[in-house]
Amino acid sequence: MKYAHLLLFFVFSPFISDGQHTVIEEGVGVGQLKIGQTYKEVEDILGFAGNLKTYDDYLAEELFNESPEIALECALGFDYYVKYEHLLTLPISYVFFKDNIVSQIKISSFPAYYFPVAKDAQTKTGLNFWASNKEVIDVYGDPELKVVYDGLILDAYFYFENGITINLRENDYRSAHIYTKPDQGIIENFRKAF
Repeated sequence: MKYAHLLLFFVFSPFISDGQHTVIEEGVGVGQLKIGQTYKEVEDILGFAGNLKTYDDYLAEELFNESPEIALECALGFDYYVKYEHLLTLPISYVFFKDNIVSQIKISSFPAYYFPVAKDAQTKTGLNFWASNKEVIDVYGDPELKVVYDGLILDAYFYFENGITINLRENDYRSAHIYTKPDQGIIENFRKAF
């Protein structure tokens, strides 16, 4: 039994940094998972391959073929993605690939059983899941774009310069989107969707 505990320590310890927190680095990545890595590197870091899905799958299964122009991940573009469910080492929900390298990462405190993992995740600037919208603004300033999505459960504060979008539910930070700073043309086109 003591060997099982020791094994678990070594399995989970690579995901923990900054003492006890998993660091969400704006514009860079989450823990050891970084933008720019290959699919094989992601598989090695997360411990399993996941199920690759196409851009068209994303439109059908995640956006229900409605309004891809209001989804930043679509505006930034990707070739395929992996949806990670039941991953209990990092609060990763989606990893997007373009030209066979990681281009975007989405993290989440949903569903409820993610709490033990999500509670120890913190942005490099010190923001924790469940922070209030006031705390988000205290850390990042006023968003470059703020969107209240009618009929959807999350609203979004876009910080393009930082490479992070903070998603809020009932004014609490519940998920985020990590990406490298987009070029100005992409940002302007995305703004026009609203």
